[in-house]
Amino acid sequence: MGAADTVRITRHPLLAQLRWFISLRWIAGSCVVLFALADRLWLNWYDAEATMLVTGVTILAYNVAMWAVTRGTPRPARLIPLAWAQIILDLAALTVLTVLTGGLTSPIAGFYVFHMIFASLLLPRGTAWAMAGVASVFLAVALGIAHGQGALDVDIRRVIGWIVALLLTVYLANNLTRSLRRQHSRLVRQNRAIRRLSRNMRRQRDAMARQEKMAALGQMAAGITHEIANPLASMDSLLQLLQRKPERVTEEKLQTLRTQIERINQIVRQMTTFAHPDSGQWEAMEVNDITELALEMLRFDKRLKAVRLVKQYSPSAGRAKVMPQAIQQVLINVIGNALDAMAESKDPELCLRTGREGKFCTIAVIDCGHGIAPENLTRIFEPFFTTKPLGKGTGLGLSISYSLMEKQGGSIRAENRKEGGCIFTIRLPAVS
Repeated sequence: MGAADTVRITRHPLLAQLRWFISLRWIAGSCVVLFALADRLWLNWYDAEATMLVTGVTILAYNVAMWAVTRGTPRPARLIPLAWAQIILDLAALTVLTVLTGGLTSPIAGFYVFHMIFASLLLPRGTAWAMAGVASVFLAVALGIAHGQGALDVDIRRVIGWIVALLLTVYLANNLTRSLRRQHSRLVRQNRAIRRLSRNMRRQRDAMARQEKMAALGQMAAGITHEIANPLASMDSLLQLLQRKPERVTEEKLQTLRTQIERINQIVRQMTTFAHPDSGQWEAMEVNDITELALEMLRFDKRLKAVRLVKQYSPSAGRAKVMPQAIQQVLINVIGNALDAMAESKDPELCLRTGREGKFCTIAVIDCGHGIAPENLTRIFEPFFTTKPLGKGTGLGLSISYSLMEKQGGSIRAENRKEGGCIFTIRLPAVS
């Protein structure tokens, strides 16, 4: 039997019910033993204390056997016979106790009804009805032994009443059980559908995050081209010079070539790291360094060159445990929106401010743009909501940023400034 089969059987609902039934039997058997001892020592209600004690011990003994069998991983085909065996043994023990405690007047005769409920829970519908017939036979035998041969003639109405009660119990319990099982099956199906939907949503969210990264890279494409074109032009000029005058090859010129190649490699590494499909590994980093990493990427964006950049980094901002690529994407998105908001400003100024608020490190992105309409402040983090002109925004950037911040255990909020513009505040759990 494989590990998967073992797990499936261990979680089988019938096995769980059998184990619960066994736990109840420990209590029932112990109560019979204790009552037999109490009746022998103090109560003196019945004359068959020894037989009661033996019956109680027998209940505990076969319960040990049932516990040992169900503790392992019995095959599903064996669960129904186990349920049959348990209920029949219990009915036999109950019959003995009913005879010993007065037959029709026995205070425990009503426990036949409980066993019909157990039968409806543990057994299929048809076999539960069969168990009701078995219980009726056991009850008739108990009454016959307790009251003599004339018992069924004398108390026929009471006997019929008990049998009808047992059958009605099975009928009602079966209907309730079937309803509960249908509801359970429906919930299981719904849970599976929800899990599938959740997986699909995660895949779509990851795809949208990658799309936003590509959009950001597209926005910076001109700057990236310029950054790579400069060292390539320098290398081309130097190589042409060396081609014309090979005797002028020196260590200094070779070092210049290596420097330019490393500059290009660094740009490519930055692009590759930023565009990587996942969000990287968790790292404890200085919040000031996290902000600088985002600015290092944004140096390719020509919009940043058109604004006055103000850095207000607090030395006590502290460190946060983050996925650097995820936070970098959030900052690039927020700063990009700020740059768009200041496109028409006469004296655009972008301020990046870090700080500490209790157990959180903060990064604030402050612009002097047109701000956000009050009615839109509660909607800017909704998927596909955008105030940008058609074709200039997907409405996914802030939604993805909000999701990434939740994944980091942090938050992001936006508010308008009195003097104009907007401030986005990013909060990250501090580690020092």
